[in-house]
Amino acid sequence: MVCMTAVLPAGAGEAPSGGFPRELVDALGRRVVVPRAPQRIVVVFPSNVELAWALGLADRVVAIGGRVRWPEDARSKPSIGGALGYSAEAVAAFQPDLLVVTPSHHSALSLVDAFDRAKLPCVVLAHPDLPSVFRNIDLLGRATGADEQARRVREDMQARLAAIERRLEGAPRRSVYFETAAAARGAFQTVGTGHYANDALGWAGGRNVFADLQGAAQVSAEAIFARDPDVIVSLQQVPRDPALIGQRPGWHTLRAVRTKRVVVLERGHKLIPGPRQIEAVEQYARALHPERFA
Repeated sequence: MVCMTAVLPAGAGEAPSGGFPRELVDALGRRVVVPRAPQRIVVVFPSNVELAWALGLADRVVAIGGRVRWPEDARSKPSIGGALGYSAEAVAAFQPDLLVVTPSHHSALSLVDAFDRAKLPCVVLAHPDLPSVFRNIDLLGRATGADEQARRVREDMQARLAAIERRLEGAPRRSVYFETAAAARGAFQTVGTGHYANDALGWAGGRNVFADLQGAAQVSAEAIFARDPDVIVSLQQVPRDPALIGQRPGWHTLRAVRTKRVVVLERGHKLIPGPRQIEAVEQYARALHPERFA
């Protein structure tokens, strides 16, 4: 076996549950044959853990990696590492018949290489946008035999996305500054093109004022002032009064502050590109177009 994640259209190439072996193509372009339904799965990265639980695979997961906060019962699973890196030997000790990983940094990517060399199974999931989350759902469903549950999860998300689109039909796209953190020394964290949150804002009827940047990005207050967004959406671990943002030096001049279009949301799962990302889109849509959800 090798590593997997297919960039397939939602629902494409599905085999009947129990129909193994199965061939898949992963996010790194590898063709993978899964000989039998996996029973000992190691899952790395919080979004992949959430996806495994959504597909009803919790009982088959023997270990996890990364800073997993949800689902709560996932935190009781043995850990194979996190911020300090991952050990291929630690993963191999669990004798997995499937590894699910996202190459979020070098140590995670090295797991893929190590398991490929050892001819051990590995599924690579990528998530630059919401459609890729749908593809991940289908892929993991195919890799594990959980096809029907994957279909139900995906179709529920797609139905909710379609409901948002109906609500926003004809609505103007509002420019938005999306803040993921207020850093020290006057720097602020945001996202640009290639980040799933940028894509989520688009589905929610927004136009990210920093879409010209790439991935997670750091910007200055002056850059925010220059782009003068219609709306400010700030993610905070513990949400505080939105008025506090307008009290930052110079921020009172921003259109969003003057028109009281500053929204603070709990960070929570919004920066985890798993099945709950649809909830983030719903909340962004309400923040950007409250009149459409009255």
